[in-house]
Amino acid sequence: MRGLFADEVLDAIKLHVDAKRYLCATRPDYYASLSADSKRSLLLQGGIFTDEDAARFIAQPGSVGAVSLRLWDDLAKDANKATPPLAHFLARAQRCALVAA
Repeated sequence: MRGLFADEVLDAIKLHVDAKRYLCATRPDYYASLSADSKRSLLLQGGIFTDEDAARFIAQPGSVGAVSLRLWDDLAKDANKATPPLAHFLARAQRCALVAA
């Protein structure tokens, strides 16, 4: 994917798991909102960040985008919301691409 998308886009994806660990550390209501499966995977992914880990995470490039991506991803889990067609997502991906496809 390097060369197709900017580092800003790829870093947000790369840091997706750590964004969950960060959100659990900084927003107690976030942890409470996780499903049992997501809480179980959180443990396998290293658990909730300490305050120091959270500070290190949010200071690195791409972390703010990763937190936004994580929150958007959570919104997509609502089974009552309509899913746009594939063309919608392909158009978004093309707008993020470094070169026109």
